[in-house]
Amino acid sequence: MKKFVTAVFILLLAGSVNLFAFGIGVQGGFGVGDHSGGGAAVTFKVDSLPYIFAVNASFGSDNTFIGASADYWLVNKNFAGPLNYFFGAGVGAGIGFGDDFCFNAAFRIPIGINAFFVNNFIEPYLQLVPEVGISVLPSLGLHWNIGANLGIRFWL
Repeated sequence: MKKFVTAVFILLLAGSVNLFAFGIGVQGGFGVGDHSGGGAAVTFKVDSLPYIFAVNASFGSDNTFIGASADYWLVNKNFAGPLNYFFGAGVGAGIGFGDDFCFNAAFRIPIGINAFFVNNFIEPYLQLVPEVGISVLPSLGLHWNIGANLGIRFWL
């Protein structure tokens, strides 16, 4: 019975590969602004949807920050050879632990370039992400940040 269930699962998985492509990758970056800082993120995207998701973390000597974002690409068009440009809107939220506990949420505008190589298997990208948001903890207030990210996704 286990072999049968395994075989059915493999066939379903193989059949669904033709329905969509899945991109997963890593990015690193830095920021300037009220909540600036660097960090690493895992990004993922389903080819048939214009959404990009990321989960990020940064670790400092006196604090740790964990966040997530979801961006909607309004435009992703070719402009020269293999290079494309993209522009979108999104949201992000994060929690910080350390000297102070903090929570914030922001509206984001990702702007960048990407390209596809090796039969669309590798996607390097560079993006700037201005954002404005609200901090709820440790005190209520507005914040801004401009992040820059360099990343690569692999399409399965």
